[in-house]
Amino acid sequence: MKYQNDKIGYCFLVSNETRDYFLLLPIIYYLEKYEGFKISFEFIWDAHKIRKNPPDLVILPNVRGQLLYYEVAKYCHENAIPVYHNDSEGNFNTEIDYDFWAYNASKKYYANYLFTWNRLVKKFLLDKYPLKEEEVKITGAVGFDKYQYLPKANREKLLKKYNKAHFKKVVGYAGWAFGKLFNPEINDVLSNINKPGEAGKIWLAEQRDQVEACLKSVIEKYPDILFILKKHPRENFESDFRDSRNEMNQLLHFPNVLYLKDEEEIQDLIGISDLWMAFESTSIMEAWLMQVPTLMINPDPNFHRVNLYKGSMLVHHKEALLNIFQEIFEANDSSKLFANEILTKRTEIIQDAIGYADGFNHLRCLFFLREGLQSTFNSKKKPKLNWRFLRLYGLLHFGKYFYHYSLFKSIPKLKKTVWVFENYQLSEINHKKKLHYPYLDQFYQSKDLDQQIKSQEIWGKIEW
Repeated sequence: MKYQNDKIGYCFLVSNETRDYFLLLPIIYYLEKYEGFKISFEFIWDAHKIRKNPPDLVILPNVRGQLLYYEVAKYCHENAIPVYHNDSEGNFNTEIDYDFWAYNASKKYYANYLFTWNRLVKKFLLDKYPLKEEEVKITGAVGFDKYQYLPKANREKLLKKYNKAHFKKVVGYAGWAFGKLFNPEINDVLSNINKPGEAGKIWLAEQRDQVEACLKSVIEKYPDILFILKKHPRENFESDFRDSRNEMNQLLHFPNVLYLKDEEEIQDLIGISDLWMAFESTSIMEAWLMQVPTLMINPDPNFHRVNLYKGSMLVHHKEALLNIFQEIFEANDSSKLFANEILTKRTEIIQDAIGYADGFNHLRCLFFLREGLQSTFNSKKKPKLNWRFLRLYGLLHFGKYFYHYSLFKSIPKLKKTVWVFENYQLSEINHKKKLHYPYLDQFYQSKDLDQQIKSQEIWGKIEW
């Protein structure tokens, strides 16, 4: 495939972690194929490039979840550079007093529209903040489009990498951020689940230990089943290399346990699993989209969270979990996981959470983004110098010549920069872009999107 590109775009990311990458990849694919852009992934400390070589568009995952994302969006806005930003975490609980703006001190969005996943979030935002209704658009969750165009991972090939290919049954578990008990974010976590203060910390430690006991019980009882335990990607800050005590990392000595951090994509782990479990995780919904049965372990279910638990089998203690495993893996009966009331609720939850599950959420965003592209600036005036961006750029490109992983990790003042030098090239992201574009090609071909986009018919055909 050849693209006629004459417009420059930068997509800024903070690491090689792929959640935000999958949120933006289909947007970038469309812009390169149909709008004449050449878009490069850039590390966030390279924001000075905006001044060095002004782009026609800057793309960000969000403008509230990371301070530098917000600062880049604000800088572009002040210098008349169009910005596109989606939202990385739209599935928040609208029943609590949630601070939507977070790092966004200006409390404004810098794209033409604010995109939300679903009608509940839109109503929440309009009720709580002085936003214009016509500028808040429901587009669905773009990051979930990947389940329509990516193939499932090959189980034998993936397990062979870890010398686990002899296991014939696989159960996955998505870790919750119990490790945040040991970092400064803990008060935000406790506030979000409505368990504040010291009592909340005690409650969280109890839940951690009980979930661990549940996992241990089935790991011990079923040595012929491989248990893949996936650490939460946001359990530690980028600069924090500890593996803080969580519900999983005390179980690593079992031969039928595979504990993974960021070595594999979570959708690949879900895809090779016969059962997917969690304490609380959006990955439960991702498993539904891949037709993988789900189960949630909630020793005490009385805490504030989104309603994913209503679409899954729920157990409160290890005896109940052992009973379910006996039915599924010994009696070969998984009917409880697919009870009619669960499946009915699941359909409602998917619609209320991610809006649409057809793979077209990126096109819904692009329908509105295209309006902004018509006003892309042409003067290419040099943006004003931002001293913070220049300082970060200089530290990165000067420091890379002296970087040594073991040395920097051992020196407290330098330890915080290890994540920068380990991620700044975004080598994994750029590799994945080449890997995943052919799958998007196939998806577009299978849905006959190419001609519909070129004829502009697509905008009237997708569901709104």
